Amino acid sequence: MAPDVALSQALAYARDLKAVCEVWQERERELKHVNARLRASHRQSLRYAADLKKTYWRMERSFLNSLQALAIALEARDRYTRGHSDRVAATARGLALASGLTSPAAETVAQAGRLHDLGKIGVPERVLGKCGPLTDEEWAVMRLHPLTGAQILAPLEFFGDATLIVRHHHERFDGSGYPDGLRGGDIPLGSRIVAVADVYDALTSDRPYRGRLPHARALERLRREAGRTLDGELVVLFADTYPDGPPDRAV
Repeated sequence: MAPDVALSQALAYARDLKAVCEVWQERERELKHVNARLRASHRQSLRYAADLKKTYWRMERSFLNSLQALAIALEARDRYTRGHSDRVAATARGLALASGLTSPAAETVAQAGRLHDLGKIGVPERVLGKCGPLTDEEWAVMRLHPLTGAQILAPLEFFGDATLIVRHHHERFDGSGYPDGLRGGDIPLGSRIVAVADVYDALTSDRPYRGRLPHARALERLRREAGRTLDGELVVLFADTYPDGPPDRAV
């Protein structure tokens, strides 16, 4: 009887072991199925994330394009400022590249140059279009436009660096500018670049109170302001980069 009992027990163990193996195999098949579903779900989530990122990027770009169109429309009201921001953007891009900035960084400076006066949307027409000298109260209103422009651009996260450039493009190298009275190297490089391009274009554009200055005289004025209101090194670099003036102002 003992051998029969041993055989019976061995067969029982074998059946139990087979059952356990079958259970594990079933669990393994279930795990593989779950893992496959998880991988598929992960891939789908990545696709959704990529689609959302593209949609968000397109929305931001659309918003930025709308702001650029608004800036152009603001300038178009006045024949004296028409095309100013586009010229500032082009000149600032060239000066940024000459200063050693990368192409993407130079493009950021150019975008800021294109939108540097966007905040003037908050300046009343009676102040913006005034031919004579501004009163102290009117100057106080005018000096708000860099802050207004920065506030408009602030929601655009990808435009962060350019927003700072817009905010500080009226700072002056000697600390006499606005809105924060920054001095020298504390002023963002992009803002210092846009300031040089902005002043040059203003000097070489017709104004109600004077005609445009030729390149040589405008350059003299820039040099006079070097180290005072403008970054002296950038003024020198501007003269070297545009010896005859920017392409749209070359003589």
